[in-house]
Amino acid sequence: MLSSLRDFAAQLGFGPTCNAAAVALAVTLAGPASAADLRLPVKAPPPFSMFSWTGFYAGADVGYAWGRDTTTEYLTGTNTFTGLRWDYKAKGVLGGLFAGYNYQTGPMVFGLETDIEMVDIKGGFNDPALGGAGDTRIDWQGSLRGRLGFAADKVLFYGTGGLAYANIGHTYRNLVVGSAETTSGIRTGWTLGAGVEMAVTHNILLRAEYRYSDFGHYRYDSVVAFPGLTGQQEPTFSTVRLGAAYKF
Repeated sequence: MLSSLRDFAAQLGFGPTCNAAAVALAVTLAGPASAADLRLPVKAPPPFSMFSWTGFYAGADVGYAWGRDTTTEYLTGTNTFTGLRWDYKAKGVLGGLFAGYNYQTGPMVFGLETDIEMVDIKGGFNDPALGGAGDTRIDWQGSLRGRLGFAADKVLFYGTGGLAYANIGHTYRNLVVGSAETTSGIRTGWTLGAGVEMAVTHNILLRAEYRYSDFGHYRYDSVVAFPGLTGQQEPTFSTVRLGAAYKF
């Protein structure tokens, strides 16, 4: 390398008598190029990895529901409205299991989910002036819904909607004669809501959700409490849920 520096000094016009100065100058001029040759290779940063929502999941939730039901009275034989109608609140707690599948493309997430829940929703009316009372109770319910969401890495904002079904019972009481009867059945309707979900780890998901459910209207013909009369029911409910799931 010293010989090369001397040749470089000679090209700059330095003679043999000033070799030391020439070498020093050559080292100074050649320094940046030599430093560049000695630089170590730098690895490129790894590509940024987004969380993927694609896959199956299953979990559990708890929640609270509130809403109202309406009992409208008709004459059974002629389907004539008697003019009597009672609106009353119903509320209670719930908890159950849910499972589903998500498919993500870009920031959009498409999914299908089902749930089944034990429920303690109840409420009713009491009208001593007219000699009647009644109540509504839901023991369990479920749904089958689609989901559409927007993912911001580990946070998913989504809307959901689809089929709702529940085992709903109604009790009619005749306060004058002290008789009562209870009828129940599985009723179907629709549910619609929105929520936010967060991936705490690759496998653990937490969520908060609101849904509104409407079970339409249907009728029961009274046989014991009010023979000859028919009650029409129209239950609707709002529900908030907190849940946790495992993503497979």
